Amino acid sequence: MLFTGACGGDSEKEAPEEPGTAVTASRLCDGALDAPAAEALRRLAGTDRFDEATGAGKAGEPATFSLKKAVEHLHDAYRERSACWVYKTGDDSGEPLLEIRFSASPGYPSGTRKESGTGKVTYPMGRFAQVGPNGADLFFQCSTKAPAEDAYIGDTKYVKAELFSPRGHMRGDSIDLDRMVILNSISRRVAQTAGCASEADLPGAVPSR
Repeated sequence: MLFTGACGGDSEKEAPEEPGTAVTASRLCDGALDAPAAEALRRLAGTDRFDEATGAGKAGEPATFSLKKAVEHLHDAYRERSACWVYKTGDDSGEPLLEIRFSASPGYPSGTRKESGTGKVTYPMGRFAQVGPNGADLFFQCSTKAPAEDAYIGDTKYVKAELFSPRGHMRGDSIDLDRMVILNSISRRVAQTAGCASEADLPGAVPSR
C-alpha cells in the first residue's frame, strides 16, 4: 500500500482538467468542507479564492467531483475514482494546492504516533491517520461491496482517504493539523454518503496528537 498522501500509487496519474471559476473554500469538493476545514484551507493558502478542477470519472460521465460519485467509484481503478483538485486562484504553476481521492481498502497500516526523522506524524482517529511531507492519509472503517465480481477492488471493510499537498506549497504554523482537518471533514461526508458514519466513527474535531 501507499501511505502519507502520495496519491497515484495504484496506476499512472492523469492530468486534471483546467481550473474553473473561482469559488470560496466552503464550496469546494461538493461543499464537503465544514467551517473548521474551510478556515484551515484559508490558512494554508493565504486566500479564500480557489479554482476547482475535478475529474477521473468513467468515460462519458461529468467530470465534476461529487460525494455520491466518490462512493460509487470506491472499488474502481485509480483513473476511474472521483477526485477533487483545488488550486489557489492566480497560481499559474499548474500544480494543485490539494488533490483528494477515496478508495476501498482491504486493510490499514499500523504505526507509531511519530516516526523520528521522517516528518510523518499520526493522529488518534479512524483506523489510521498520518500526515507527512507530501500530504495525509486517513483510513476509516466502512464496509462496502464491490459493484461487480470483476471490480478492480473486491468487498472491503475500510476506506482510504488520500490528500496530496506538499508542505512547500503551504503557509502557516499548523500545516500538519490543517491538512488533517480538511481530510477528516471530507471523509466524514463520504462516510455519511456511504451510510457508514457510525461505523467510521470519525470525530467532529481532529484530536491533538
